[in-house]
Amino acid sequence: MPSIFQEFIRKYFKEARKDFDRMKRAIQFQDRPQAIFYAQQCVEKCVKAILEIFGEYFRNHGLILATRLRQYIDRLGNEVEFVVKVLENLQEYYTRFLYSTLFRGHVYSPDEVIDENLVNEFVNKVEKVLKITEK
Repeated sequence: MPSIFQEFIRKYFKEARKDFDRMKRAIQFQDRPQAIFYAQQCVEKCVKAILEIFGEYFRNHGLILATRLRQYIDRLGNEVEFVVKVLENLQEYYTRFLYSTLFRGHVYSPDEVIDENLVNEFVNKVEKVLKITEK
């Protein structure tokens, strides 16, 4: 019988894959902010799965996960630094541009900030995160 941590790992990765599929569907509908939302969710679940390997159950979200994961880089290898950086970068877009925002006297909608190039860049990065973390 798998341990409780193994169950969390398995389920986090299962949900991360669903978020990746949701991200791709959002792109098909040209909903770039939603694509970024699901990209962030996917990577966050991958990070939580890795932390479960070390017996850490995390209910927190966002950058605290990146900080916690950095503590294991020496045991996980340099690829994990890439995962941390992607999570940090996604977190910036996820929190700042999920809603309209004021910048230099102009109000920007999420669609004005999150362009197709940015979304494509994150698709590639999230695919790499999944490959790194699902090993």
